[in-house]
Amino acid sequence: MNIIASKTEFSDAEHAALAAKVKALVGASLSQAEIARQADNIPSSTLSQYLSGSYTSEPGRTEVATKLNKWLKARDAEAELRSQLPVAPSFLPLRTSKAITSALRYARELGRMVQVTGVPGVSKTATARQFAEDYPRTWYAAMNPATGGVPTMLLAILRAMGDTDSKGTPQLLMDRVCQRAREAKGLLIVDECQHLTPPSIETLRAVNDEVRIGIALLGNEAAAARVGHTGNKVEFAQVSSRIAMRRVFVAPDANDVADLVREWGRLNNEELTEREIAFCQKMASRPGGLRNIEMTMEAAILAARGDEEPLGLEHLQGAFAQLSGLAEIR
Repeated sequence: MNIIASKTEFSDAEHAALAAKVKALVGASLSQAEIARQADNIPSSTLSQYLSGSYTSEPGRTEVATKLNKWLKARDAEAELRSQLPVAPSFLPLRTSKAITSALRYARELGRMVQVTGVPGVSKTATARQFAEDYPRTWYAAMNPATGGVPTMLLAILRAMGDTDSKGTPQLLMDRVCQRAREAKGLLIVDECQHLTPPSIETLRAVNDEVRIGIALLGNEAAAARVGHTGNKVEFAQVSSRIAMRRVFVAPDANDVADLVREWGRLNNEELTEREIAFCQKMASRPGGLRNIEMTMEAAILAARGDEEPLGLEHLQGAFAQLSGLAEIR
C-alpha cells in the first residue's frame, strides 16, 4: 500500500502497512532505537507498542504514523538519489601529493619542522589525511578561527592524539602533548595553520625543541608570510630557522588535473576527450583548484545522467557556470 508523504490520517490497514515496513527494516539494516531517533525522536516504548499493534490511543497513534511515514518516504528518496550519485575517486597519489608526502616523511623520520604552503585545492589536506591514515603515530589536527590560541590549539592536538578529556593550564596541556610525542617517533600535522596566533606558532616550536617530534605546518600564503623564510622575520626567527624544508604550490599541476579527471571518467563509465580535459585544467586554475573538479564533475555527471546522454563539454560548462557564476572561463 502506497501512502503519500504528507498524509496525516490513516486507516487501520494503513497503520498495519506502515508497521510492517518498519518491522522489515528492524534487524535487517537498522535497530529499533535508531529508527526511533531518525523518525523525529519517537519514544522507544511508543514505537514498540505501535509496531506490535497495541498502541491504539489517538491522536498519539496518528502522530507516530505521520512521523514514520515521512521518515520512510525521505529514506526512499535518499536511496534513489544515492543510486544516481557519481562515484568519486578515492585518494590518488598525484604529483603534488607525492611532493607533499616526501616532506612529511622527512619531518617524521628526522623530527624536523617542515612547511607546506599552497593555494586552496592543491590536495594539501587530502594528502595529509591520507598520510596520517598510512603511518603510525601520525596525528592530523586541523585548525580554525576557534582554535587559534595556545590552549585551544593544544586541545585540538590532544584530541587528534586520542586524548579527549584534557584540562588545565596551557603549560599542563603542552606537557601532555610532549608526553604523548616522546613515546616514540611520530609526526604532528597542523593544517590550516594560518589561523594560529604568534604564541601558538611559538608553542609548536617549543614542542619540537623539547621532544624532537616531526611537525608539519600546512596552510595558505598567509601562513607562509607570517613565519617567513630564515632570517626574514625577526619576531619568528626561532621558528623560521627551524623550518628544515619548505614546499610551495601556487597552482594545481595540469597533469594532476588530467589524471584526476580521467579517474572520474573511468569510475563513472564516461569517456572524456581532450576538449573536456582542457576545460577542466582551466577550471582548476581558478580559485578553488581541484575542489572545482570534484563539485563540477558531480553536478555534470548527474546532469548527463538526467539527460540520458554521455558526459560532454556542455555538461561541464553548465555545472561550473552554476558553481562559479561565470558564463565562461578565460
